[in-house]
Amino acid sequence: MFAVISDIHSNLEALEAVLADIKKRKIKDIVCLGDIVGYGPNPRECVDLIRKRCRVSIMGNHDHAVLYEPANFNTPAERACYWTRGELEREPKAELRGERWRFLGRLPVRYREGDVLLVHASPRRPMNEYLFPEDVFTNPQKVTANFERLDARICFSGHTHQPGIFLDDPYFDPPGELPDRPFYEIEEERTIVNVGSVGQPRDKDPRASYVVAHRNHNESFDSGTESIVAAALSCSVAQLEFVRVEYDLEETARKICKIDELDNLLGERLFDGR
Repeated sequence: MFAVISDIHSNLEALEAVLADIKKRKIKDIVCLGDIVGYGPNPRECVDLIRKRCRVSIMGNHDHAVLYEPANFNTPAERACYWTRGELEREPKAELRGERWRFLGRLPVRYREGDVLLVHASPRRPMNEYLFPEDVFTNPQKVTANFERLDARICFSGHTHQPGIFLDDPYFDPPGELPDRPFYEIEEERTIVNVGSVGQPRDKDPRASYVVAHRNHNESFDSGTESIVAAALSCSVAQLEFVRVEYDLEETARKICKIDELDNLLGERLFDGR
């Protein structure tokens, strides 16, 4: 099995809590779907943890904005990007500063291995398309178009910070409405899995969110391999587990409010999961 995390947004307390939960489950394989930075107060520490602990990491739109320029961002998000860039530049150790920038700059926008696709946002627009749960009712063509572009059996994504499972009916199931919650059995149907957000959930649940992919135990498996496919989802059936983890969000909010360049709203909304 392996863990899929996304949208850390420089929230160190949430990331550490999730990594501790993953370690407790004895999971060694971790992949990250991007937005390591942005919004939160600890970009350096979060980048360091992700590059050390995650086997594969994807480029998110906030990672891209910090590297280049924030496009179509609201004012708090834009200000956070510029502050984050400055914080990464303020690292006094030149070698470490360069390592962080190189890591962010080399992140791929999509990663395909076997029958698994990893993106930050959507199969059609990997870095910046929002695929919302309500799109199955308000814009089903967008969901259908993404399944038409999906060249794998399973796609893991984040970006909306709202966990759940898309099917190509189109249909969306949030974790709380899954038949065997928080588990979901993947059959042969193509599936887009939103893993939610570690650092800034927006489904009215303030706890950090991530997904554990359980492989089919009937399949042969070499536990020594370091491949995502071997870790879980190259098999014909896999079970997904949606996990929520409590963390010290009061501390994260306190740190945000102490930084003038970060809007207090970025900390306050953590309490409401929005």
